[in-house]
Amino acid sequence: MHDDVHLTEGRVSRVLEERLWPAVHTTSAPVSVESHELPGEPIAVAEGLALTYEPFEVGSDWGPAWGTAWFRITGTVPAEWAGRRVELVCDLGFDVNKPGFQCEGLVYTPDGEPVKSLNPRNQWVLVAEEARGGEEIELFLEAAANPVLLDYHPFLPTQEGDIETSSPRKLYTTRRIELAVFERDVFELCLDLETLHELQVELPEGPRKFRILQAIDDALDRVDLQRIPETAASARSALTGALEATAHDSAHQIAAIGHAHIDSAWLWPMRETIRKVARTTSSMTELLGEDPDYGGVIRVRLGAFEVRTLRFRRAEE
Repeated sequence: MHDDVHLTEGRVSRVLEERLWPAVHTTSAPVSVESHELPGEPIAVAEGLALTYEPFEVGSDWGPAWGTAWFRITGTVPAEWAGRRVELVCDLGFDVNKPGFQCEGLVYTPDGEPVKSLNPRNQWVLVAEEARGGEEIELFLEAAANPVLLDYHPFLPTQEGDIETSSPRKLYTTRRIELAVFERDVFELCLDLETLHELQVELPEGPRKFRILQAIDDALDRVDLQRIPETAASARSALTGALEATAHDSAHQIAAIGHAHIDSAWLWPMRETIRKVARTTSSMTELLGEDPDYGGVIRVRLGAFEVRTLRFRRAEE
């Protein structure tokens, strides 16, 4: 009997990484980007909004270690996007394998209200849940060029950990700043495939594992890689049975709780802790606004001691 498990595992991993995840934001439109890099320490938001901005070309470098760059982003939602969910997608030069230990950003409205953070695994900002088409946008982004200190070979000596010894060279290269349509069916298909793929990896050989693998193959057979948004819903339907199948009656019940762990000052100065808390809480409040069932925990630590735990959930309307 042939063992084809590795073929399906390789297929789903490759299609997810190379085709499906990129297709979540395939339809895009350009924006105008301007920037102002600060020569020293961060400044108050009101001062950042009032800076003089110069044109910035996406693909350019920014940010020496511990530096801050402010970006002003303006644009117009295309009329043909009416009725679609529109997001601003920003890749500041992220490495998705190192969230929390590299560049990050916080987006503000022109009035100085925080919108949400940007980080390696969260590179979008909602512009319109259901666009009218023709909306004018103006957003400001405070980007922190925190150096990567825990690299793929962690705890090696580095001079980037202190601003007095760090290199003045720019550490990050922007890859993408533009408006894009959010393809919900594609996004949900990615999550469904990842869930089942990771589940079958943990399962022992047996009927359930092989039913999941067959469902994954069936779903991928339904995806037209030249028409991913149009065929994503059909592919999802092939996974319904595998996703709805329950474990045996004696299986454990597991609850997942959102958890933000913030060290008060570990590999960054105290002022960066303040900004990290602002980025984290802004993203949490954004999620609270979008999902009535969302809740989570923020833990603030000082060294080895937990100082405060905050549990939150959206109040009943």
